[in-house]
Amino acid sequence: MPRLLEKTASLCPTCLKALPAEIWELDDEAGVVVLNRVCDEHGAFSTVIWRGEPSFQAWRRPKKPLKVKAQTAKNLGCPLDCGLCPDHGQNPCTVLLELTDRCDLGCPVCFANSGTTAGFDQPFDKLLTALTWIHKTAGQVVLQLSGGEPTLYPRLPAIVAAARKLFPAVQLNTNGLSLAQDPDLAQALAQNGLSWVFLQFDGLKDETYVALRGRPLLAAKLKAILACEKAGLAVVLVPTVAKGVNDQELADLVEWARLRPIIRGIHVQPLTQTGRQGLSGEEYRLTLPETIKALGAGPTGFLRPSWAFPPGCEHERCSFHFRFRRLSDGRLIPKVPQSDDCGCGPLGCPPKATTKPTTPLETDLNRTKAVEVIIQSWGGPKSAAAVSSPGQEPLGSNSLNAPQKSPAVAIPMAKKTQTLDDFLAQATRETFSVTGMVFQDRHNMDLARLKGCCVHIYQEPQRLIPFCAMNLTAANGRGPYRG
Repeated sequence: MPRLLEKTASLCPTCLKALPAEIWELDDEAGVVVLNRVCDEHGAFSTVIWRGEPSFQAWRRPKKPLKVKAQTAKNLGCPLDCGLCPDHGQNPCTVLLELTDRCDLGCPVCFANSGTTAGFDQPFDKLLTALTWIHKTAGQVVLQLSGGEPTLYPRLPAIVAAARKLFPAVQLNTNGLSLAQDPDLAQALAQNGLSWVFLQFDGLKDETYVALRGRPLLAAKLKAILACEKAGLAVVLVPTVAKGVNDQELADLVEWARLRPIIRGIHVQPLTQTGRQGLSGEEYRLTLPETIKALGAGPTGFLRPSWAFPPGCEHERCSFHFRFRRLSDGRLIPKVPQSDDCGCGPLGCPPKATTKPTTPLETDLNRTKAVEVIIQSWGGPKSAAAVSSPGQEPLGSNSLNAPQKSPAVAIPMAKKTQTLDDFLAQATRETFSVTGMVFQDRHNMDLARLKGCCVHIYQEPQRLIPFCAMNLTAANGRGPYRG
């Protein structure tokens, strides 16, 4: 018997008009949950937003909205007042800075519809001003350099160096083609302080890249990873996943990645109907529980849904994360993340944000806090002396029947001869994460979720736009912010 779970607000998929909406559970056994709303002009709409285990109700976690430092006023209503407005309920944990809208691919699917025009690069001085403003406004967030394709920006290493003076972690969102073609680029980025590469990596078959990117790219992706490995630059694989296209590859991708120490994790992004939509239609949509299930499916799959955790930062239905300690042979030990870990990087969230300038002493203190977070998340005590036995067989192809509860494991502390940088590098190498972000589009937009977004895109004149609002497009391809 269908039952109403909650009332919220959504959008008309045709015109983007804000509408009252209801969330209904259709079938207890199948775990199907839909978002319903009615537009006076365009009719009734129902979109599946949840299917399977863990159940919609079991995934809930308590969270109170935060009071944000508003930059814009409430005027037209959500999602048209972003900047952020006083109704937003979550401070940023990750901010994207787009360096260029040029791209060397023309993917059939693309959030930002990049690569369709000649494009332009942002002026260097404007980017420096943006970095300063983001740091002053958002504090110690993860800074993502994005595009378009950011490796096409002519002064990329200099931007990385400038960003690392302000932020605890700087990552590069890239398709990897420039890294594969230019043997010196990865080394230059590493030398200027890049934290890790967020590499578009949709699977281990060229057919997958033809469907999602328009051409075979596997060889170039592997070459990009080798370039990063040579430079000592950490990599997180970022597959865009469409149902029936490459969801059956996810478990194999986890198995492949865990054996390669330079790969710190996988960040799955189910296909979203925004921007350029070469694969349009609800038949391609994966819900959050379906994505978790796909990661552990098949003969190589060993991830269990019970090991997945909801986020501590953004809205509970936006993301999930698995955390592991990786042994030297690639086997994995599940570990319980911190309650406020939202899965924004290989080490989790950075230290708590601050809006004042960071002094060298404060930077050292924040890095010490990062060490404590690592130790606690691995189940160990704060004391440097205690080291406990795992107490169970680690996961991997040699052991697929590990107990469901995470063991208590303490990270070996740094030797006296090790620097803090050495210790953090060691901890990063021994951490492996599998995370996912289920972005919203015109079909599944829940404005309560949008107000809890912590992944924001910088836009002139000095505004922070929630990711899903920034990339939102109506049926005619136009949106409130892009273009």
